[in-house]
Amino acid sequence: MDSPRSPDSLSRLLASWRVNAPRDPLFRTAVRERLLARAANPSWIGYARRHAAGVGTALVLAVVAGAMTGHERARARVAADSARLAAAYVEGLDARAMSGR
Repeated sequence: MDSPRSPDSLSRLLASWRVNAPRDPLFRTAVRERLLARAANPSWIGYARRHAAGVGTALVLAVVAGAMTGHERARARVAADSARLAAAYVEGLDARAMSGR
């Protein structure tokens, strides 16, 4: 682990080191175009995230409407079954329908 440089020389070297990367003059333009293109054609998830309150409200309304519709259909079915059973019972008790015993 013997290094020819001491920790002090490494610290000085790192402090003096600068990165001179070439700059792309069209970088900002390309980023702006990409952002505009994405905003012009949003995904469904992106739309739902931006309009979370509206999407949530629509979802709650759909669930409530479905629950109410299902409840009413179940109630109508129970009423129809009850009427059918009552009619069958009364028909069974009808003297005209009874055979001579």
